[in-house]
Amino acid sequence: MRTIKVSLQGQLEEITMMELRSNPGAILTETELGKMFVIKRNGRPIAVLSRLPGELTQVIGNNGKISYKNPERTWA
Repeated sequence: MRTIKVSLQGQLEEITMMELRSNPGAILTETELGKMFVIKRNGRPIAVLSRLPGELTQVIGNNGKISYKNPERTWA
């Protein structure tokens, strides 16, 4: 198994899966305002929740399906 080290700048708050399930609206509002969270399951960090960099542009395809593009990233 390969170990990957990730360095994140800024203050991260740890929350549990239960906290995320109990209050997703408030957590997502704080995320939208720029706060970052480390989500833990069974005491282990499993994900980082953060705001997407830049602005998203809504794109409506020929089939009517809505998707989003981020001009700063090729994946969004």
